[in-house]
Amino acid sequence: MKSWLNQHSRIVIFLSFLILSILSLYIVYLQNGHIMIGDDYHFHQNRIEGLALSMKNGVLFPKISYFFIGGYGYASSLFYPDFYLYFPAVLRLLGLSLANSFIIFAIGINLGTFIVTYISGRYMALSKMKSWLFSLLYTLSIYRLQDFFNRQALGELLAMSFFPLILASLYLLKNGKTGKWLLLAIGMTGIGLAHFISLELVSIFIGLYILLNAKRFFKKDVIVAIGKATGSTILLLAFYLVPVFEQMRHVTFQVTSKPLTLISERSYSLGELLTNSFKNTVFHASSANIGIILLGGLILYTGMLFRKNAPNRELILLALFFMFMTTNFFPWQLFDQTPLNTIQFPWRFLSIVTLLLAYLIANDDLGIFKRYPNSQLVLAIVILLGVGLYEKESIDTEGKRLLSHQSYDQTNSYYIGAGHEYLPTEVDYEMIKKNKKRQLTYDTDEIEVKNVKMTVGSVAFDYQTKRSKKTTVGIPFIYYYGYQAKVMSNGKEKVVPVGLNKETGLVDISLKGKGNATITYQSTWAQKISLGISTFTLLIGVIWQGIVKGSSQSKSKK
Repeated sequence: MKSWLNQHSRIVIFLSFLILSILSLYIVYLQNGHIMIGDDYHFHQNRIEGLALSMKNGVLFPKISYFFIGGYGYASSLFYPDFYLYFPAVLRLLGLSLANSFIIFAIGINLGTFIVTYISGRYMALSKMKSWLFSLLYTLSIYRLQDFFNRQALGELLAMSFFPLILASLYLLKNGKTGKWLLLAIGMTGIGLAHFISLELVSIFIGLYILLNAKRFFKKDVIVAIGKATGSTILLLAFYLVPVFEQMRHVTFQVTSKPLTLISERSYSLGELLTNSFKNTVFHASSANIGIILLGGLILYTGMLFRKNAPNRELILLALFFMFMTTNFFPWQLFDQTPLNTIQFPWRFLSIVTLLLAYLIANDDLGIFKRYPNSQLVLAIVILLGVGLYEKESIDTEGKRLLSHQSYDQTNSYYIGAGHEYLPTEVDYEMIKKNKKRQLTYDTDEIEVKNVKMTVGSVAFDYQTKRSKKTTVGIPFIYYYGYQAKVMSNGKEKVVPVGLNKETGLVDISLKGKGNATITYQSTWAQKISLGISTFTLLIGVIWQGIVKGSSQSKSKK
């Protein structure tokens, strides 16, 4: 039996991950035809529906989602990359319900995280069993389950899938394997395609890790490798980063003018953090935690700091430091008016703590697995029991959040996230919701408007001004840089610039004379060029890797 398992280990490991991916979601997403909703479920639900709607209308790479806000449009696809959402969106187009599309997607996220974490463990020289345990400890960790079940923060959840690859990349670079720099680029790109805030968190972790291992990293070949990874990541993410910065340059958004929260207001007391971790407390606004298993690991490995030449000392120190950053002992009030405030919640750093402790426990520098051979199996059972108990407690304490799959399929396009981050600061969202019937606004004494046609992403109408001077027509689209109007007048078509209404935050167009106007959103030159750069970088990378692989295979045959 042992021989058979060794020969078919990959299949066995994959099947175990697939089964666990389903079972770990069963109670909250499948049992009795109910699904437990999280804090962010409405928003991501609408993102999936919006992407499916865009694709149905022939727009494969949308910037504005017109499913949002009853057709006013929200730039969710511009500010939140859709890359991973194409999977559930395609399932919707194939006829699956929104609930079933999301559940299949959720299983895929779990499976992907299991696999990436296992592969990362193998890159870090963990045995197959230890890599399997690393994958269980991380993928089924309490903090990640909180993200999944209680918050349904898909962006952060998807980004966490690539955190182990970042740790593996740093491990390899630290040990002089500079040829593996591409792993770091892949990991950072994977995170950037999911959640920009997580990119900030990981960048802070990488910076501190490098400083703690300065002698290993401040070498020419390692610096060059990091430079390659950084440059490749920036180029691969250019299609996303450049349009965001372009919008920020032209429009002031509520994310900067009216921030959802100050980071100093969301830290925890140390007592709260430790108590909630000891109890595996279900997530609420003030109860994010790492769970009792990882807390036990943190206590055990903190003791190792007092040993001379303790292995992985930097990981223990970083785990303690990021735990410290979660608490109100850290002077977050100094960072309220800095870019770090975009992190919003200090407890997001628990994702890094979770990664580090999962690795430390699986790596077993304490030698527990050697002394007690059955301890690995016991740990795996405890992890799985913990998942089941956490799911049950979530259902028991958050029963009001249970929806039938049929109810989950009912959407409300006016949920755009609690902070309304990417609305222009001029938009009064409460007023928008009171005027759900979208209409053109204009002075009837100045202009006559006829034959108004509104389709998904387009407004067209005939007009004739009543005086010689220009007059303004308000268009029921939220303004983003890139809207333009094609005006047909006197048999000639021309592109007329549109502007931001300083009172409403909607699109305005100034017209004169007689003609027909059609207003749509068009990709800007910055968007087109940056997409070209990212696509070209990806193609070069694929071709280069193919050449390298082909060359190594031909050498091995000689």
